Amino acid sequence: MTQSAPSLQQVRQALARAIGQTAFVYGYPLTETYRTCALQTAPQAQRRTGSSTGSDVRAPMNTLHHAPRPSTHEDRDVVTPANDLLYSMAWLNLEGGPMLLTVPSSAKHPGRYFVLPLYDAYTENFENLGPRNCAPEGETVVLVGPGGQVPASLAGLRVVHCPTHLVWLIGRILAGDESDWPAARALQSEIRLEPAPGTAPDGRPAAIAHWCGEPVDAMAAAFENGEPAAQVAPRFFTNLCQALAEAPGRVEDRGLVAWLGQAGLVPGMPFSWEALDEPTRAGLVEGFADGVQTVAAMGSNRRPKPWTMTASTGRYGSHYLIRARTAYLGLGALATTEAIYAASHYDAALEPLDGRQRYVMRFDAGDLPPADAFWSVTLYDSDRFLYPNEIGRHAIGDRTPGLRYGADGSLEITIGHQRPADTANWLPAPAGRFYLILRMYYPRDGVQSWRIPALQAQAVHA
Repeated sequence: MTQSAPSLQQVRQALARAIGQTAFVYGYPLTETYRTCALQTAPQAQRRTGSSTGSDVRAPMNTLHHAPRPSTHEDRDVVTPANDLLYSMAWLNLEGGPMLLTVPSSAKHPGRYFVLPLYDAYTENFENLGPRNCAPEGETVVLVGPGGQVPASLAGLRVVHCPTHLVWLIGRILAGDESDWPAARALQSEIRLEPAPGTAPDGRPAAIAHWCGEPVDAMAAAFENGEPAAQVAPRFFTNLCQALAEAPGRVEDRGLVAWLGQAGLVPGMPFSWEALDEPTRAGLVEGFADGVQTVAAMGSNRRPKPWTMTASTGRYGSHYLIRARTAYLGLGALATTEAIYAASHYDAALEPLDGRQRYVMRFDAGDLPPADAFWSVTLYDSDRFLYPNEIGRHAIGDRTPGLRYGADGSLEITIGHQRPADTANWLPAPAGRFYLILRMYYPRDGVQSWRIPALQAQAVHA
């Protein structure tokens, strides 16, 4: 029996579906960056109020804002936040000219970890400024956007050429318990951000000023939470084309971006979804749904493991799917030269982690995480945010006060929903699914071959 050839409409829809999936994988980190910027630089009336002690990091464009405390379950701008750090954040638009960033003196704060990472619009962690590469007495760095010029008056200063005009600064300062916060804030207050002399910084990029839809929720999350793809996809592709007009990406990616244009996804403002024909729109909606499912399911077809250590984060090159997956799980990941991340979703028996079970994570003596700065294990609820609990503990690490070690120097962390009699080493979990992130800052050589202890399920007694 002869099979009839597909119609032109079917061909156009199939092509658009393939392009839609590719566009989501390639462009999701870009749109998430712009969405987060839109959310965090919103006018004062649109920002959340929160308490005066909160870690709200929302502020106008080109303005540095310091969070006065580490993140808790109340902070929901970015998924998978760390709980060991004071954040200092700023969104920069370098189209108006260079900005000056002052890196604090590490000599004044000996032993305190800090880093000032810079991210481009595609979540690439292209520079990390801190004690390892800046003068001990501190220094001022010139941040220049694509095609920008450094004023002659700044000759002699270090210059960082940024890949995109939109730059995200996510400064991190190690902070212990509340008694340690004043010392951490003292270092934090020495970070400075100001325009270069004779320049006038631009405001919010046009793609943010014309953001399609509300930037409160990630578009992938909106689809996963039940909003039809036919409603979410137009917003995604509109925002993507507007962002691509301002951040065209690497030269190596220009061919891929040009291919997206075969389904009408052409960088520019404004972009009109309605101007596309019906087969193209239908295919793009299907491709959007495919893309979300591809990114969300990445790695799920592999055999489960108690821990999965990231081989590369922060600097991705052409590994678009890894970049998208990282943005999906935790926007703003550091390059692996600065920090190594590992995730646990399963116990030693490869059963999904569930707080109704009790677990023990045991580090043998002399076999703690190989990190020269610090390490921590942080627990997240199934929604990818920190879990509210009765003792206000979200992480356990090498600086957790009151930890009890075994006589032989071993360390056992107890994890579960039911409160144990001794809470010194207890990491509270919800009464349901959760996951863990192990962070190791200044990872040592050979960290990729280090075996992370699997969680051992224990009997729970009523």
